[in-house]
Amino acid sequence: MKAKLLAAWVALLAFGLLAFGEAPVLPQGIIPVPDEPPIVVSVKTDKATYAPGDPLRLTFTLNHDAYVYLYNLTADGKVKLLVPNRFLQDPLFPAGTHTLPTQGWVLRVTAPEGIEYLQLVASASPLSFYEAKAFEADAFLVYTNPAAFASQITALLPGTWGTAWASYRVHRPQATLSVATSPSGAAVWVGGTYVGTSPLSTSVAPGRIRVQVEKDGYEAKSVDLVVGDGEEVSLVVSLSPARPSLWPPVSPPSWTVDAELSAVGFGLAVGLTTRSISTDLWLEGFGFGISFQLAPPLPDLSEPGPGGWFAGGPEVEGYIAGWLPVGRAGFVVLVGVSLQEMAWVPPWSPSAALAPLVDIEPETRADVHLTGGAGFGVEGSGWRLYLSLHSRRGFVVGLTILP
Repeated sequence: MKAKLLAAWVALLAFGLLAFGEAPVLPQGIIPVPDEPPIVVSVKTDKATYAPGDPLRLTFTLNHDAYVYLYNLTADGKVKLLVPNRFLQDPLFPAGTHTLPTQGWVLRVTAPEGIEYLQLVASASPLSFYEAKAFEADAFLVYTNPAAFASQITALLPGTWGTAWASYRVHRPQATLSVATSPSGAAVWVGGTYVGTSPLSTSVAPGRIRVQVEKDGYEAKSVDLVVGDGEEVSLVVSLSPARPSLWPPVSPPSWTVDAELSAVGFGLAVGLTTRSISTDLWLEGFGFGISFQLAPPLPDLSEPGPGGWFAGGPEVEGYIAGWLPVGRAGFVVLVGVSLQEMAWVPPWSPSAALAPLVDIEPETRADVHLTGGAGFGVEGSGWRLYLSLHSRRGFVVGLTILP
């Protein structure tokens, strides 16, 4: 009995040694993690599966201050450098836990679908491999040979470094829905969206959906379904002839609206220095309108600059206005609210400039402002002309056509 137990123990030990000695199979382009790395690194993504277009965030930890280099192995066999980039020029991070992307830029997952990998390399000293000149020649640093790329980085690594890698799946969940009706030729809506006439086949997002079917002369019908990712569902709907109404059709009531338009005026105003234009509608001495102010051009991203938040689109304002007559003259006042999209442009200098990579976009925000203005004008026969000072549009000259 002891001999059998000893033999089984030896066989188990031999199997364990063989399994332990078997090298892990790493994706092409991934640098193996050292057995005892001087810099201990860990990295993880916020999700295991992303649909194309989803934002990606990752967390990494360092036990030592280090220069961080992050690259992406795409599903189509390419390497994309994510850090450093134009929005994160200095990749030196202190020991501790950090999140990417940092403020000012966004990472988004793109097609094709498949398994992708991220590798983070932490080095005690900067790698000469990443030169700003390389980014000037190619704004999106992309390599088609992952193995050669990994070998090139490995040759540049100093004695103090560490690495970690993570993987995630790129996949857009979808199911296939086929709809047939008896009789055919019925209009089909899925989740409130018209998709065509039966018979048809369409892609739908997994989950609970409602299918509605309508055809002239037949009773409308709706069906609730629950479909899973990758599922192919066939639905056959039989329509019943519409039942005749027991009540004669009732004509809608006829409404007569007497609108007094004789007191309605229309105005147009132009900003003298801010490239703005507004239009408004006046009822006696009260008006309301909307204005558009074009955004100044963004800084040239190919030239050095201080960076900061810049207008990324036109400023749109809604307002109410009033006219206070004083004889043939008068005062105009207005209050409103404006909305404008702002875009982050990072500061950079020629010596450290790094162009952004694909999948990186600037961070944006919406700015809301209370607005106001006041001015002086004169009225004539069928017109009003005024000059006002506006809190957002500067000096504005306006003309109102009166009845």
